[in-house]
Amino acid sequence: MKVPGPTYLSPTVINSEELQLLGFFKESRSLILGPTDEEVLAQFILRIAFSDPSDKTNPVLQGVFALTSLQLHGSSKSFRYKHIVVSSVNEPINWLDEKTLLQNLMALMLMYHYELSLESNSKGSWVVFLCAVKRIINTSPAIHKLVRQEYSVFLDWIYYHEALAEFTVRHWNVPYEGCGFPPIARSPRAIEGSGSKVENDIGCPIDVLQLVVHTCRLAIGQRPSKMNYANAESECTKVLEQNISRAVGDHGPIHVQSATPINRNTMVSDLHRLACMIYVNRAVYRVSGTEVRHRRLVREGILLLTKMITCQHAWPLFIIACEAIDDDQRLAILEVFEQSQQDRRRRSSHIHFIQHLVEAVWNQHDLNAENQVDHLTILDAVVGGVSFMPPFA
Repeated sequence: MKVPGPTYLSPTVINSEELQLLGFFKESRSLILGPTDEEVLAQFILRIAFSDPSDKTNPVLQGVFALTSLQLHGSSKSFRYKHIVVSSVNEPINWLDEKTLLQNLMALMLMYHYELSLESNSKGSWVVFLCAVKRIINTSPAIHKLVRQEYSVFLDWIYYHEALAEFTVRHWNVPYEGCGFPPIARSPRAIEGSGSKVENDIGCPIDVLQLVVHTCRLAIGQRPSKMNYANAESECTKVLEQNISRAVGDHGPIHVQSATPINRNTMVSDLHRLACMIYVNRAVYRVSGTEVRHRRLVREGILLLTKMITCQHAWPLFIIACEAIDDDQRLAILEVFEQSQQDRRRRSSHIHFIQHLVEAVWNQHDLNAENQVDHLTILDAVVGGVSFMPPFA
């Protein structure tokens, strides 16, 4: 197996087993970090993991070993690496130190991915690590030191998972306030709006994530004490919606004429945009689902999924698949699920779970022939019926 470049490695602290784990991480980053599988993120993680080649206790390096060992050997053998990570980030540290702050945040994010990759119902433990990340980000006086261009991919990575966790918070049946901290896009390029570069690194446009967050928090914050906040969210939602709608276009991404074939990164970004517009229609405008404009978005989303053949992005897959109403659309969605579960090059452990939720939504819609129950209530019932807090990242 290939391993990272020589500058990353120190033979005195890396044995042959760990070299194999590093090689697997580098070659199979999409399986480990999915669906955020761009090389720039994996290389950034490795750079932090080997920032001090003589320090084998670096929690980021141990987090890489834990995640990779979990994929290759299962939870029992990977637990020793996880134990080292958890022990190291719990020790008293100087939160004013930029390097220590970055290492601990990254190690916790790797443990968050570790929990997402588990097959059992303990998947709900991902909340513990994501909340720890959010708490550090929102309380550390040194967090401003990380708001730098070279750290953008890391901050956007965190925001991606914060935003999609907000969707779970919105629809799960147990009261939960998202650790008390709203997701905020913090990277310089996200703040400056350099959208195309952001898409390439995390697979989803930042403005889509922002609209998802605003939409979910608008629904969560419908209390009298928060009406002003909700009004501000509503205005921001309109601006974001206009920008995303403009990017989708009047005829959808499938029908855009281009001299070159659409690459997969572009298709993934468009898929998130379509899912976002569909969700806003349902959550903000409370459409019935029969409107021509809404059905066009659903049709475009299903066409895009069939064109992609496989999809590892749980949230847009769930949102679009739940809207399939006839046999042809549902058969097309089921084919995407089947192909995605057979694709061993990418993370697919969560696809079976998403399919189960989608089929439960279909069943509820079939029983709701007269549309007496709206779509959002059905989502609340299905997502809220899960015994643990379900991940959609």
